[in-house]
Amino acid sequence: ESQDPEGFIEREGEVELNGVKIAKPFVEKPADADDHNIYIYYPSSMGGGVKRLFRKVGDKSAEYDPYHPGTIRRDGSYIYETFLATGGTDVKVYTVGPRYAHAEARKSPVVDGKVIRTDDGKELRFP
Repeated sequence: ESQDPEGFIEREGEVELNGVKIAKPFVEKPADADDHNIYIYYPSSMGGGVKRLFRKVGDKSAEYDPYHPGTIRRDGSYIYETFLATGGTDVKVYTVGPRYAHAEARKSPVVDGKVIRTDDGKELRFP
C-alpha cells in the first residue's frame, strides 16, 4: 500500500492537498493516459458511491457502484478534477492549432453507461 503524499487529507466529502480542496463529486483519473479506468466519487447527499468509467466493452462504458465506500484509490498515481455537469454530453477534442480545432460530441457514459451506436456499429458522435 502506498503512502499518502505530505499535505494530503481525505475526508468523507472532499480531498485536500496542501490547502487546495476538491469537493465531491470529483473525478479521479489515472496519471497514465493509456489507463481509461476513471472513477467519479459522489457525496452522500447524492447517494454516495462511485461510477467507474472504462474502455467500451460491447455497448457499455460505465457502471455505478452504490456500495463503494467512497475512499480514493491508493494503488497508483491519480489526477483529481472537479466533476463538471454537462447535461449528458461529452466533448472529445482531437486537434488544436493556432486557428483550428476539431472536436466531436457524444452522449456521456456518465448518463447510463450505455454506448449509442450507428446502424454500422460505430459510436454515435456529432461534429
